[in-house]
Amino acid sequence: MMILSRYYVAVLTVFSVSVLADSSSDAYRQPFSTLSAEEKQSFYLGESVFERFWVPSPSSTTASDGLGPLFNARSCHSCHINSGRGHAPTSDQLGSEVPSFFIRLGSKTQSSNNAVIGDYIYGRQFHPLSSTNIKPEGDYRITWQERTETFPDGYEVQLRHPNLHFTSLNYGPMSEETGVSLRVSPPLVGMGLLDAVDPHTILEFADPDDDNNDGISGKANWLEINGKKQLGKFGHKASVTSLTAQNQSAFNGDLGLSTPLFTAPSGDCTAEQLDCLNAPNGNSQHIDNLEVGVEQSRLLDTYVALSRPPAMRNLNEPWFRPAKKIFDDLNCGSCHRPKLTTGSSEFAALAHRDFYPFTDMLLHDMGPDLANEFPVLNAAPQEWRTAPLWGIGLSEKVSGRTGFLHDGRARTIEEAILWHGGEAQASKTAYKQLDAKQRELFIRFLESL
Repeated sequence: MMILSRYYVAVLTVFSVSVLADSSSDAYRQPFSTLSAEEKQSFYLGESVFERFWVPSPSSTTASDGLGPLFNARSCHSCHINSGRGHAPTSDQLGSEVPSFFIRLGSKTQSSNNAVIGDYIYGRQFHPLSSTNIKPEGDYRITWQERTETFPDGYEVQLRHPNLHFTSLNYGPMSEETGVSLRVSPPLVGMGLLDAVDPHTILEFADPDDDNNDGISGKANWLEINGKKQLGKFGHKASVTSLTAQNQSAFNGDLGLSTPLFTAPSGDCTAEQLDCLNAPNGNSQHIDNLEVGVEQSRLLDTYVALSRPPAMRNLNEPWFRPAKKIFDDLNCGSCHRPKLTTGSSEFAALAHRDFYPFTDMLLHDMGPDLANEFPVLNAAPQEWRTAPLWGIGLSEKVSGRTGFLHDGRARTIEEAILWHGGEAQASKTAYKQLDAKQRELFIRFLESL
């Protein structure tokens, strides 16, 4: 159990109020205050790439064409509104109407060390949108099944579980071996700091066999790239090794754009989708024979990396310290580790500094209620990377919606807590034992991070 010391509060205070607190819709997309003039210029140019509305090929502007042929969104911003988190469709919406929600596909029985094996027709992601003359892969609806969670004091919370219904599959049925995983776009909070954490620092927290018998078994996800074993850091399943790989995989998988790391201009099109493979593309000689060239990728990486996390709030309120003690008593910090330290970085603003994301960046068993239908590299269906908590209280202000957990099922922070199982079951049970005042105090603490 971590005890809140005066020193800890002092360090948090210095870190959090060293920048102007921002509780606006732009709270996730402000640059670090110490950037050089050149870094600031790259930051704002990268922001323009983030907001760029891409169009299918051929078009009159080669700097923005190449969208698709199959895609989920037309810009980074449409998935991550103001760099915030996505949300799930309501029961009266089609999946094609909500670009920040998507469906990952994978084999229920097979995995490899460097890639997810997708459906042989539909690939690794389902795309309900397409460019001209190309059939979209189909569409779907989500219906919600509700149940009541009752506390020992009689307090009740309604929880909802998503059920997927394909309304059309335009390329034929999926394989019976194909599993689905419903996802919302994660918030892009402090990604540069997380990217700068040395893998050895993360591995210090790993305890896959629970050797210390505390019930918490943090586990690393590993990829094999060019014959080398690399640690996964990003994505709901910690299946991506770096910030640039995360950004470029989104360009390729979500928007169907070729990048330096993912050079296929047809994105996730499979060998069964010949019209898609043969469609016009936006690869241009002056953009490195790609649709998103080296310089565009660098600028986007700079924008995402140098967007500072919002300052922690309410540190000087008299209730903050008792609320933090509840966090400690519930043992939340075993996975949502408050403090991490960066190593070296090309950006001075990110190098060798302490920061407070409230994550260990490791996989944890979250129980069968949160399991998806296929493994992702070394991550079992019910294992998920610990989601960072910083900025969580600003979610609705930033993106206009709330939708917590990997599939957006939780409409509130409390609902997200109540879906915790597996390694977090004891913490959830302890939360339900709190009285109403303690629960309210604990949620206020989380909303302040």
